Amino acid sequence: MKIIVRKANEVDRESIALCISEAFEKDFSVLCKDTITTAKAISSGIVINKFYVAEIDNNVVGVLAISNCNGRAVITDSSSYKKYFGFIKGIIAKMVLKEEFESKLDYPVTTGYIEFVSVKKDYRRKGVATTLIKESLKLSSYDDYVLDVTDINISAINCYNNLGFEEYKRVKEKHGKQKGFNEKIYMKYKKVI
Repeated sequence: MKIIVRKANEVDRESIALCISEAFEKDFSVLCKDTITTAKAISSGIVINKFYVAEIDNNVVGVLAISNCNGRAVITDSSSYKKYFGFIKGIIAKMVLKEEFESKLDYPVTTGYIEFVSVKKDYRRKGVATTLIKESLKLSSYDDYVLDVTDINISAINCYNNLGFEEYKRVKEKHGKQKGFNEKIYMKYKKVI
C-alpha cells in the first residue's frame, strides 16, 4: 500500500470535506448525523491552498491543513450551513463553527498550525496519518509547528509524540462534559534543517 502525499488542489475539495466529516463525525453530529450532508455543508468553506492530501490508488484517504496567523484552513459559510443543516441549525453552526474554524492564531508567521488531521475510517491505523504528517512537514516551509488534540484522543497523542511533537500546555475545555473531553493538549514540533 503506497501512500502519496501532495498539496491539495481544487478537485480534492469534496474528498477533503468527506475526510473531515468522517473524522469529526461525533463533533458534527449535533448539527447532522449524516457525514455526506455534513461534507456538503462544509465543502465551500475549505481553503484549498492550506491542505495536504494522502492518496492510495488515486483516492484521497487522509487530509490535514497547515494554517498560520494570516488565515485558517476553513471559513464558515452560513448559506451552505442553512442549505444543508436547515435554517435554525445553520445559524447555530455559523456561531459555533466560526469560533472553532476562524479564531485568530496567536503565533508568529514562522509557525504553522496543523489542523483537521483526518483519515477515512477504512484507512485508520495503517500509517496514513503518520506518513501524511511527516511528508506535509517536508513539503511546507515553516520553522516550527503547533497543533492541539483532545485529552481523550490517545492514539493521536501517541502518533504526535512518536513524530517528535512535545506537549507544552493544556487548556481546560469550557463545556468539556458536553463535548466529551476535559482538556485540549497543545503540542509543538521544531523542524530540523
